[in-house]
Amino acid sequence: MAMKRYEMRADIYKFVLGEQDPDTGSFPDSTWDYDNPRNVRATGGSVRTWQSIEKFLRVDQGSYANESWIQLFMPFRPDLDDRVGSIKNKAGEIIYANEDGTATVFNVRGVFPQVDVNGKTIDYHVVCARVQIQP
Repeated sequence: MAMKRYEMRADIYKFVLGEQDPDTGSFPDSTWDYDNPRNVRATGGSVRTWQSIEKFLRVDQGSYANESWIQLFMPFRPDLDDRVGSIKNKAGEIIYANEDGTATVFNVRGVFPQVDVNGKTIDYHVVCARVQIQP
């Protein structure tokens, strides 16, 4: 059964490396550029009913995770370290929002080219998981 795809727009946030710490070799100031997103058109929707994927990681310790996954189809190929957010419907309304009303942000977890019968890439299937700690 094919998923019904809805027209929408989404912001892509690029990951930006900060300056490298010469002592540790780490990049402590690295973050996503939320101030300069790339707005792209997309279609897609939830992989499952919103907030329906639950995992009990260590039942003996009471660990619990609730994951929300979405899939988008877009002509732009995001990188796996990008984030997606501010996903809006055709009317400009935010589709995925946190309890406080802010737009939900997702990590890109997979990018798969979709090709036509001639082998030409027509768009990219982008699978995203909700960021556990929202920015």
